Amino acid sequence: MQAMPILLIRPRDQSEALAETLRAAGAGRIVIAPLIAIVPGDSLPDVAGGALLTSGNAVRAWVALGGRRGLPAWVVGPGTAAAARAAGFDVRGVVPDAAALTDRVPRDAPPLVHLRGAVQRGDLAGTLRARGLAAGDAVIYRQDALPLSPEARSLLAEGPALVPLYSPRTAAILRAECPGELRAHLRVVALSDAVAAESPVPPCGIAETPDGSAMLRTILANLGASPVEGRGRSV
Repeated sequence: MQAMPILLIRPRDQSEALAETLRAAGAGRIVIAPLIAIVPGDSLPDVAGGALLTSGNAVRAWVALGGRRGLPAWVVGPGTAAAARAAGFDVRGVVPDAAALTDRVPRDAPPLVHLRGAVQRGDLAGTLRARGLAAGDAVIYRQDALPLSPEARSLLAEGPALVPLYSPRTAAILRAECPGELRAHLRVVALSDAVAAESPVPPCGIAETPDGSAMLRTILANLGASPVEGRGRSV
């Protein structure tokens, strides 16, 4: 494995967990410079039925705000599912993305609340209501944008760095924060086509499936990638 440095721009908790995994896999220099801060809200909604969880950030906010245990939940992604189980949710279904969740939730599910951030893509609750289910949503955390840190700028000024992108919002913030002279050194890998579409530069690779395991494989496979030649799904 070539020791291309890695720039991690996810929220700090997620970046630190990923950095630990990457170091164990033999990665070299890693700089953590979050472009989003997850800020729990002031209170939780009254959830009498069950929850829809599309991000581990929602689980962490639920716990931080003192959410009760035992609620049934339908969840996107194995990482979110693991966090939900640890937080005491009764996970009834796990799917790879929110679109699949609209089909997975059974018609006899209890009234559901999508616990989400202030910024979201799509309308999961509305889609479920169109199927005849009782569903609403509640914002329980914010995703506050942060500037690119001086350390991150210095890293990109030095030469190529691999930057994993996990969400369209983070990709868009990076594009706004990263001027042209630094973009030439970006070596991006993206979680999905939707993330790739917001990337400041064409990705070296896109994960085969939009989950943490596939993304990790794509990161490790592209540590030595050129701007146009990488490993992962074709871009």
